[in-house]
Amino acid sequence: MSKYSIKDLEKITGVKAHTIRIWERRYGIIEPERTETNIRFYSNSDLRKLLNISMLNASGIKISHLAKMSSIDLEAKILELSRSSKNIGFHIEKLTLATVNFNEDLFESILSKCILESGMEPTITEVLFPFFERIGILWQVGSISPAQEHFISNLIRQKLFASIDSLSGKSLENASKVLIYLKEGELHEVGILFYNYILRRNGYSTLYLGQDLPFKDLISAVNDYQPDYILSSFISPIKQEEINSYLSNMVESFTNSEILITGLQLKQNGINIPKQVKLVTSPERFKEILQLK
Repeated sequence: MSKYSIKDLEKITGVKAHTIRIWERRYGIIEPERTETNIRFYSNSDLRKLLNISMLNASGIKISHLAKMSSIDLEAKILELSRSSKNIGFHIEKLTLATVNFNEDLFESILSKCILESGMEPTITEVLFPFFERIGILWQVGSISPAQEHFISNLIRQKLFASIDSLSGKSLENASKVLIYLKEGELHEVGILFYNYILRRNGYSTLYLGQDLPFKDLISAVNDYQPDYILSSFISPIKQEEINSYLSNMVESFTNSEILITGLQLKQNGINIPKQVKLVTSPERFKEILQLK
């Protein structure tokens, strides 16, 4: 999508629509175009510029000064601040800008900087989880394409797989076993990869079966592996009655394993969480359930 309403800009950048209009009139920072029916809209370049300006303004630079800077100067200032800033909000804004621009080098540099400074787990919980909320908003307003979502997800997946691989062979003796998977049609695995990382770091033995697993194959794997816990996530759109039916099947089929579930789709009205199933609402809740560090 290359056309944004002022409400789209507000949701993506966090700058109130009223403020954007003031910046337009007073400083000419961006200038909307109009459709044939006289409806105002903004372009990708407007969005990028406003993201840059909002980040720099939040760092303390006056809008009157930013208004006089060229796009090249704004980007140079952003790069300068990104090298020194430890502000989480700044990192999230910068990752958003990298997503919009398909800028792998920028995304990699920000993510690596966060991991180096804070470690993988704090980076995931404090930076990437809020960032994914922002990406969710971008998706809702049609401001990112499936290609952009895949671009970002794959970069993060690579980091998580590398971190998980570094923990191979470090499970504790007689460690609890956790089977991790996504159901048929579910492809969003960043969340469960992160939980897999937490489990491995705490010495748990995990069997990661990945995306799009048919239920019959899940049953076979559970019978063979005999896990203490089964972990899954529901992110992709699904009707609440389908979730309820799926959870009922899990409870009936896996009586010897504790079932843990997470995901945005579980926030729908009418979702019935069986008493045998534990809802994971956050990494903190996940650690609490399993008594992890």
